[in-house]
Amino acid sequence: MANFEFDGIDELGQFFEKLADDIDKLDNQALKVGGEIIAKYQRENVNRSDKNQPHIQDNITVSKPKETDEGKFVEVGPNKKVAWRAKFLEYGTSKMPPYPFVEKGADEGEAEALEAMEKVYMDMIDRA
Repeated sequence: MANFEFDGIDELGQFFEKLADDIDKLDNQALKVGGEIIAKYQRENVNRSDKNQPHIQDNITVSKPKETDEGKFVEVGPNKKVAWRAKFLEYGTSKMPPYPFVEKGADEGEAEALEAMEKVYMDMIDRA
């Protein structure tokens, strides 16, 4: 029967725990970067009104990263202050056709956002 003795198992465990924390932070950073790009495209696709009120364009935000069973994500779109109005633009009404600036912004910015998120990960790999 063979006996094996390993030194440094505790240190190895600590290393992997730190690595997991670093990856978690990196995921959050990448999601934030990608979300900001999508937000930029959404802002470009919505018109600014002449009325003295909160403008949808100024109130498109990127949430903090969230996690569900399906994975991590950020929410990008109009904040609560203007969401009720943005809904009419995005989906239309019985008297107004839809102007889907949220969906259009996500579609237009998808490639650039993915590229920027990939760059976040590649920069980390290059530093390691």
